[in-house]
Amino acid sequence: MDHKTKCRFVGLENKVFSMKLKLLVNDKKEWALSLARTLSRFLKSHGFQISNSSADITICIGGDGTIFHFSHLNQIRGAILGIGSKTSSVCQLNHETLKMKRLIDALRVNKTENRLSLVAKFGGRMLKSINDVVIHTHDYRIVTIFLRIGKKKYKFEGDGIILSTPTGSTAYAYSAGGAKLGPNERKISVVPVCPYKRTLKPIVAGEDVEIMVSADRPTDFIIDGIYIGRIAAGEGISVRIGKDVEFLKI
Repeated sequence: MDHKTKCRFVGLENKVFSMKLKLLVNDKKEWALSLARTLSRFLKSHGFQISNSSADITICIGGDGTIFHFSHLNQIRGAILGIGSKTSSVCQLNHETLKMKRLIDALRVNKTENRLSLVAKFGGRMLKSINDVVIHTHDYRIVTIFLRIGKKKYKFEGDGIILSTPTGSTAYAYSAGGAKLGPNERKISVVPVCPYKRTLKPIVAGEDVEIMVSADRPTDFIIDGIYIGRIAAGEGISVRIGKDVEFLKI
């Protein structure tokens, strides 16, 4: 081993031993609890520090919903590494095919990518979305949605509307007819849910616009699959891009 290679190795080793990891687990899944215990011991044996507060990387064990749940609770620190199942699309790793060497290599390299997030203003609260913001009828009756994207105004009748990040564009928004966006694109997918007579097609908006949404009757407000509350008739929701979310690259 030449001197330069040795220096690079030593530098990487020092970085690993100073790295803090946070483990967040879905305690309703037995496989996730078991894996969390195994990972905690394994990572400590390889020199990583396990922290309950500050961290360079947060490992979310349980699936896409686990990432969204802990993000909503503001418990994620640093870059996100998700471990889910074969049905997960946001998680980078599948627990059934997890290779410990691959995990350790990814943590040591610590290469990350930034993804666009959304911030929704609702009742004086600012709420972050990694996946999507949804306004939906709560009683199965059709609602009239009033939509403003920048200076352009739209109106349609339907079941609701989805405002999706590129990360979430392959989920609910895609099922409702929206376009697939690359995870690193800087766009927002605006997808009407069952618009009456298809009066409004899905729209891809730029990252620099503010989107305003309201409805003529009370509707449900959902972020990343988490029910937030009931929106009164005529009450507006403001949505725009937020601080980027950092994901570990695998």
